[in-house]
Amino acid sequence: MSEAVSAAPVIRRATLDDRQAIYEIQRAAILETCRRSYPEEDVAVWAGLLSPDSYHMIHDRYFVVAERDGRIEGFGMLDETEGEVEAIYVSPAASGKGTGAAILQHLEQRARACGLKELKVRSTLNAESFYARHGYQHLALIRYRLVPSLMLNCVEMRKQLD
Repeated sequence: MSEAVSAAPVIRRATLDDRQAIYEIQRAAILETCRRSYPEEDVAVWAGLLSPDSYHMIHDRYFVVAERDGRIEGFGMLDETEGEVEAIYVSPAASGKGTGAAILQHLEQRARACGLKELKVRSTLNAESFYARHGYQHLALIRYRLVPSLMLNCVEMRKQLD
């Protein structure tokens, strides 16, 4: 007996009502996924910085959520001015099911519609291979200051858009 394949996630603009779900996804992704690439104490500080009220940029950025079967399972942000994918997070339960790829493809389409020729991203170490699979080139290992007391190793990457 084969498992039914769920339809692709629906990507839509985030609203303030989505903040709790977005918070839960980001926190779980940091605690469960990012802990493979970062020291435990850094992961704890990073996750501790978040709250549902952390997502004030919902109105300042092109901020989307991915829904499948009525549940939010990921989100992404695009800074259209800077040409930067600022974040893509997927719930650990949805990892590997195409949610991150659907969000990235949607953000890239939006960037093209805005006339951008290139996108950049500062990827977490654990997400570098995801971005590389989608055509992003490794430029440099950088240190990203999350807060004054926490610097994370990240990978600066770029992709030329068609």
